[in-house]
Amino acid sequence: MGVVVGAVLRGAGCAAGILLLGYPTAAVLWWLIGCWLLYQAGTALGTAALAPTARARDRAARIRLLRAVQRLGAAPGRQAPEPLATHMYAAAGVAIRWEPKPGAAVAVLAHLTGSLLTVTSACVALAVVDPTLAVGPGLCAAVAAGLVVRPRRRREGDMGWAGRDGRDRRAERDGGAGRDARAGRAGWDARRREARIVTVLIGVLAAGAAIGPALAAARRPDAAAGLCAAAVLLARFVYGLTAVDLTAVRHWRVTRRHLREVERAAEPEEGAPGVVPTGVLPAGLIVVPARASRLGFADLAANVHLGSLGPDASVPERLPHTVRLCHLADLAQSLPRGWRTVLSAEFAGGVDLDDETWRRIAAARVSALLEGGAREVLLPGDPDPFLAAVLADWSTRTGVRVRVRVSAGREGTTP
Repeated sequence: MGVVVGAVLRGAGCAAGILLLGYPTAAVLWWLIGCWLLYQAGTALGTAALAPTARARDRAARIRLLRAVQRLGAAPGRQAPEPLATHMYAAAGVAIRWEPKPGAAVAVLAHLTGSLLTVTSACVALAVVDPTLAVGPGLCAAVAAGLVVRPRRRREGDMGWAGRDGRDRRAERDGGAGRDARAGRAGWDARRREARIVTVLIGVLAAGAAIGPALAAARRPDAAAGLCAAAVLLARFVYGLTAVDLTAVRHWRVTRRHLREVERAAEPEEGAPGVVPTGVLPAGLIVVPARASRLGFADLAANVHLGSLGPDASVPERLPHTVRLCHLADLAQSLPRGWRTVLSAEFAGGVDLDDETWRRIAAARVSALLEGGAREVLLPGDPDPFLAAVLADWSTRTGVRVRVRVSAGREGTTP
């Protein structure tokens, strides 16, 4: 909302300034100062709201993925489809740790929206002065926006997440790695040439949008100042569309597709053998998967709470008993970035953990859910020593029921 309101204020300030210069009053200088202050207030508001909006989008993508992973593990007997690994990897990479993140699309869309709103406001102000003057600039701005948001053509050697891995495997199998690299360079060269052509075309359109008001200023001496100001603003903001790079937006669209695939796989399957639908699970029941997820794309804090806490929430403050019980404070101190250390050396600043540490983290997840209010645990079999210690501690504190699912399908109850 802050980004949108800031763009509206900038556009209103520009339109009001054009009208004041076109129809000057006795106190026009003070009114123009007010328009300038309105524009600056919109700029400040949009800039201040941009970073929180980007962080909120990144947080939403991270929580969606973590909760989908949690649902996948909370369905006993669920066998994840093989293609899910590709969607999971892409969603984790683009949405969580690699660039451009989903929040990067916010800056692009904010710049595009702000420029188009300002151009539209200038055209409205021109229509007030002379309706015929707004037609040419409006058409030039529409064509420029169409060039910016045009669909990108897929070329040989210029493919996205889904197709590149397959092509690389085929190239290695067929011995065409060199040919594939040449095709990739050709694709990127073609994209650079296309970007230069689009920049030149938008520059021509920006000049065309400014010509009409500039020529009209010679015929309308009474509104010459306002028309000249409109010409300058139109040229500036139409040409400013050349700075819009929709790569981040396209990446976010791909990321959303991968996230939807992961969430679709995490939905309960009606009638599937051995699968407990989420809708019939009792409230407060923790279903421990037979194989705990190792989320290498997430940091230590997210691996413990699986998205139940905010990105800036302190795990020691929100889950103090879990931290003490599972000795997580010592683990965090041994990591280079503490709780924010990514648990995979594949990522910058990340580290790999041994099997024993991952078992401790898996037990900490169950403890975090119990500390959050869950009172019943469903196990796929006998717990490992870490999880057994956690369940024994919570059973003595809160009377947690632990149900063990045995291989024959019977269920027993342990203290």
